[in-house]
Amino acid sequence: MTYRPTGGPTGGATDRTRGEWSTLQRACVPVALVATVVATVVGGLAVWQWLADDRGVRSAYALALGAAVLACGVAAVPFRRRDVLADAVGVVVVFLLLPTLVGVGAVASATSDIREWRRTSQAVTATLSGCYVSGSQPIDTDRGTIGSDDLYSCTYRWTAAGRDWEQVRRSPNGDHPDGYREQVWADGKTGEVAEHHPIRIGLCLLLALGCLIVAVPSWIVHPWMLLEYGLLGRRPKADA
Repeated sequence: MTYRPTGGPTGGATDRTRGEWSTLQRACVPVALVATVVATVVGGLAVWQWLADDRGVRSAYALALGAAVLACGVAAVPFRRRDVLADAVGVVVVFLLLPTLVGVGAVASATSDIREWRRTSQAVTATLSGCYVSGSQPIDTDRGTIGSDDLYSCTYRWTAAGRDWEQVRRSPNGDHPDGYREQVWADGKTGEVAEHHPIRIGLCLLLALGCLIVAVPSWIVHPWMLLEYGLLGRRPKADA
């Protein structure tokens, strides 16, 4: 990324030295950095709460995120006639915000699945009956959709937590005759059952690791480049 501004209102080819950023431009950079950090933290919390399905604080996160984005936009106004603005926006979105938010979302999803797995740790046997076609799923190939597979739901009956349970659930293995037995995972205290998703947990953790590898160096390098080009810290002394 290049932080060197260009002269002229249309972004001409005249280069400036590190010390020739205006006072207003230098003052706006810390504001933009703080706003970016706030937007990242608040956005990460909002993603986490959204995946956790906690609606209580979403509006507060939305207001804080909107204020942070607005502050970034205001801080960018002094750079609107410089090619540095497009570069800076690209770096912030692609290397700072996006990997962080995607990584937080991946960790939140894996955490939710792991919590559900630990909660429903008792293996019980359910008896299936009344299976029926409850939907369809398209079959996608490199040459497009070539048809669809039927999705089945069945009535599950099982015993857990000292009670008999009955529930219509999607059958992950398709159609079954009445009386078919299938292992399910139940909560030993409430008797509720849930599906375990080890593959999804692994993929989410790998995605989070990849986002971490991208985001952490970016958060370190970005302020260093601002310092290098004189947009942060003390104003460099002009050459004699």
